[in-house]
Amino acid sequence: MKFPLLYFMLLIFGTCLGQVSRVDLKTYFSKSEIKDLNLITDFFQTELCGTSDGTKFGNCITSALPKLNDWEYKYLGEKISWRKQKKLYSKISDSTFNKIWAICNSTFLVSKPEYEHKMICFSGNEIIIDFIRALGKSNRFLEHYAEKLDIVGGFNNINDISLSLAEQPQEWDLKDRNVQIFLAIHYLTQNDMLKRDKKVGRLEKRYMRELNKKHKKTVPNNT
Repeated sequence: MKFPLLYFMLLIFGTCLGQVSRVDLKTYFSKSEIKDLNLITDFFQTELCGTSDGTKFGNCITSALPKLNDWEYKYLGEKISWRKQKKLYSKISDSTFNKIWAICNSTFLVSKPEYEHKMICFSGNEIIIDFIRALGKSNRFLEHYAEKLDIVGGFNNINDISLSLAEQPQEWDLKDRNVQIFLAIHYLTQNDMLKRDKKVGRLEKRYMRELNKKHKKTVPNNT
């Protein structure tokens, strides 16, 4: 009986010390909304990876990170079809869309003259913040992401995610469907921001290109 008892003890303490329980989507979303979230995530993974098979997503996004970590967002823009993304919106319920997103009036301040336009933004729904905060119990980056949503009310810059995925891979359980759902929402939001208004996309790319040039000039050359 020693071995079964030892195994049982290791199972209990191993669970307590080294593993985190998965977040239950039903706590935050209705049955129909969960169906929509899976549709959103399948779309994102199919566009980015060529397949909606979640078991292949980890390798796919890890190999894509050098290309995703791009100040001009070229790779993301090339991989995700805006035409298909708009069709995706028509397939999900208003309840799901409005729980995550809103359409806001915005002004692109760094252009001259300033450019007023409509853009996708965070809905401000506390349930989304609570969902990401729950994921953040096993991921420090997502903990900070939830706090930013709560305080600032805006989704993080695309490169923040890519850098975290590359530099702290141990924080990310890419097999977790909830994490996959979060990443789908994040990257599709960024794609929408780039493409909903074509002029904004051009101004954003120009601004990021100029910012990147300035950054390169300030980095000392050690060679």
